[in-house]
Formats: sequence, C-alpha cells, structure tokens
Amino acid sequence: MKRQLLEDIDFVTERLEHIRESYDMTAEPELVDALIYEEMAMRSRFDYLIRVAKENNIKCRIGIRD
Repeated sequence: MKRQLLEDIDFVTERLEHIRESYDMTAEPELVDALIYEEMAMRSRFDYLIRVAKENNIKCRIGIRD
C-alpha cells in the first residue's frame, strides 16, 4: 500500500507540473478551461492521497506549488 500510494502522489505531482507548463503553451480559451478543470481534479486527488498517507502514518516530502 505504501509504495503504491507514494507512486500515486509522485504521478499527481508530475501531472500538475505538466499542466502548469501547458498553460504557457495554450492560447485557446477552451483548452485553458480544460487545463483548469484537470488541475482542479489533480489537486483534489493530491489532497485525498495526502490525507490517506497521514491516516496511515506514511511520510513523504512531496508538495505542490501554488
């Protein structure tokens, strides 16, 4: 469980970084909207994963930038 949880947190963190980079390369309003929704979903997933990690006393040093 611990390994999978840490892998999931790493995946979400990487995905959020990719989304942030994509903002700079996107000019179409519809695509910006899609990025916003995807970022919100990934942030929700990140919050969930961190909560589960805390509940199971799993420590990690991964964070996301605002």
